[in-house]
Amino acid sequence: MCAKIPSMPDNPDISHDDSGPGEQVSGGPRPSTAGFLARTSAILAGATMLSRLLGLVRDMLMAHFYGAGGQTDSFAFAIVVPELLRTLIISGAVASVFIPLMTETQRSGKPEQARKLAGMMISFITLIALVVVLLGEVFSNQLVGASQLLRHTSEALDPEKAELTAELIRILLPIVLFVGLWGLMGGILNALDNFHVPGLAPLAWNGTIIVILIVFGKQEIIQHLAWAYVIGHGIQVLVHIPALIKEGILPVAIDWKHPMLRKFLILAPAALLAYAAPAVNAFIGQGIALNMEESAASSLMYAFRVQQLPMSVFGVSVAVAIFPTLSRYSSSGSGGQVVRTLASGLRMTTLAVLPAVVFFLILNRECIELIYQRGKFDAGDTINVSTALFWYSWAILPASLLLLTARTFFSGKDTRTPALLGIVTIIVFYILAVLLTGRFGFQGLPISNSIVAWIFLIVSIFIIYKRYVNDESLLKCIGLKSPLQMLTAGIIEAGVLLIYSNLVGEIHGAGPLVIYIIGGMILGAGVYLGFLKMVGNPDLGNTIGKLFRRS
Repeated sequence: MCAKIPSMPDNPDISHDDSGPGEQVSGGPRPSTAGFLARTSAILAGATMLSRLLGLVRDMLMAHFYGAGGQTDSFAFAIVVPELLRTLIISGAVASVFIPLMTETQRSGKPEQARKLAGMMISFITLIALVVVLLGEVFSNQLVGASQLLRHTSEALDPEKAELTAELIRILLPIVLFVGLWGLMGGILNALDNFHVPGLAPLAWNGTIIVILIVFGKQEIIQHLAWAYVIGHGIQVLVHIPALIKEGILPVAIDWKHPMLRKFLILAPAALLAYAAPAVNAFIGQGIALNMEESAASSLMYAFRVQQLPMSVFGVSVAVAIFPTLSRYSSSGSGGQVVRTLASGLRMTTLAVLPAVVFFLILNRECIELIYQRGKFDAGDTINVSTALFWYSWAILPASLLLLTARTFFSGKDTRTPALLGIVTIIVFYILAVLLTGRFGFQGLPISNSIVAWIFLIVSIFIIYKRYVNDESLLKCIGLKSPLQMLTAGIIEAGVLLIYSNLVGEIHGAGPLVIYIIGGMILGAGVYLGFLKMVGNPDLGNTIGKLFRRS
């Protein structure tokens, strides 16, 4: 039987409404109705799909105008610097600490205090981000120098490449401020039941970059791309301001003695560490790649962005769908239900993501050629990026499942465990990256990424199992029959796609590739789902239904 939840650190996470249909939380906003949730889900689903499409167009234009050469390598490293700084100082704490504190204040019948707290946090984030941006501007050359230390090489980075990378870092650093404010403002509006503005804001970001690339991309000046990212992020912030003003939320003076702000400052460090590992590993990976052969860093960047597509659509959808349920069971001490909910989410995510993994493993070259190979992005670049995508694809499933295990920890108000796991992950990734790049070149980085993702996932599941379960085996808790059926379906899909690829032969050109890839998608998905339907997989109908409702 499953044990009750042990005591957890007093660290609230993303808010959730435990009230049932029609209940009203005392002093707080009325719970969302089913009709409201349906309309919101439809808006967000459409916005998400359109945003992904625009993001793909953005990357296609980037590849067309800038290719995968030296200056794109500099951009690939420079763009991870503001992402790293933003994650370390802002994102994790805002998502897992501040928004729950604001919601707690609002639900306690103090809406004006909640608005004041939100305005104070806007001022606080702005202040912190500006300080970090200024420090980054001063120490940009040292940030580039850190990449050489990561590589453990005595060979100095080409002076022109180092100078360009430092310049791009200085241009891109304001993203720390803009993305920090965007995440905060979006979280505030979500807490006030406004989902459409934060959901539509990424369209403005991608749209702005696309327009700037269309106008200036032909000049092939990489600084224009950097400015496009900065301007796009700035516009993304501006989109939120009218909605915040309508809610009466404006920046206010920081009261350093405010109890909620002091609580935020106490809880924030653990939350920051819990979210830091992916950003730190990206910095490490791109830093090592920057000091390797030309196109290494940019090849990894292009491959990683394609790898993110199935995870961001399917993995996030399931994680978001089950998080409120995990939180309710954690709050009530129902450890058995927590494990059963997590196990269901793991199976659902595996069912949705596995066919995409197989597809990228078999048809990676054709996908990369169709998406990127035009303009300055040539056939050699396609080989490098598709090989990196092959190795990154092994991480798609564990990375998607880690979204669920992380939310399981957070649902129990535990950021300490994912923080410690994150630190260990960074250390293991760095060791593997240094060892494997020495043997496999820059392809050792995606290999290291995939190995670490699987290790991190297995350890996370084992910790959750030991925390909540007493006398049932791990396989029994997760379920063995359904995952084995999915694995078998994936192997059959891989075999069919290999036969399909060999029968058609090598194919080039946008038109033929579109037909070929669509045919492969239909064939692979048909075989995969058809087999699961034939064997009566118990998770098939449940997963499809939830994805349609929540994705």
